[in-house]
Amino acid sequence: MKKFLLILILLNSCSTIDIDEKQDNFLSLNKGQFSENVYNMSEFDIFSVKKIINNNILTVYIEGDGQAWLDRFTPSLDPTPSDPVAFKLALEDNSENVIYLARPCQYIMSSDCNKTVWTSLQYSETILETYKSILSELSKNYKEIHLVGYSGGAAIAIYLASIEDLKIKSIRTVAGNINPDEITLLLNLSGYKKSVNFYSIEDKIKDISQTHYYGTKDKVIPLELHLNFEERNLKNKCIKIEQVSASHNKGWDDFWKKNYQLNLNC
Repeated sequence: MKKFLLILILLNSCSTIDIDEKQDNFLSLNKGQFSENVYNMSEFDIFSVKKIINNNILTVYIEGDGQAWLDRFTPSLDPTPSDPVAFKLALEDNSENVIYLARPCQYIMSSDCNKTVWTSLQYSETILETYKSILSELSKNYKEIHLVGYSGGAAIAIYLASIEDLKIKSIRTVAGNINPDEITLLLNLSGYKKSVNFYSIEDKIKDISQTHYYGTKDKVIPLELHLNFEERNLKNKCIKIEQVSASHNKGWDDFWKKNYQLNLNC
């Protein structure tokens, strides 16, 4: 029998911290550095924070799946991360313009939130279109946009980069699920209910600067996912795969403090 999907893409699978405590934790991390914002979209309200100085270069951070599961068989009632790794990365980014995007139903619930949203539907048409709409608005206000996706947020970033009119100039992924199609094969998992083929997306974004960081101590994202991606793109100078001494959710903020600066490959 196939393992239940998405035990792999989570931050704190055994945590039972309630949403108020998670929000308090987020505020204690923020310390007023970012202003809160909510994107009221047709299906979901997406929680966000931002620090904006001008309309030049924007870096957008996309959160991971959060607390999607309590254990391998039990979906969480609230996917809000108790350890928001992508936000911690954003805090280390001293660039002028930074926006952090949570995933659907993290920090705020809407009437369309239910367990399938954060278990099997992460890459469904509705959710992908939600982020596309947000980035479409942002692309009107900034000269160029750079994406950073953590864990499951990496797949969202990769999808967004395939949309030509979004002005995406680079993708960086951290402990990322960089190909949901392949990870289901590698781990013999049940499939996502999704609307795109991520193998075909790889070809669409081959000319965009990409750096994919994987943790040598990561027990969630299989090493083969990144090695296979590298093998498919050996001759592509736009793509780099780099290892970091980190686990799935530990060690990345210290690493990012020294490596947040943009360094385009092509």
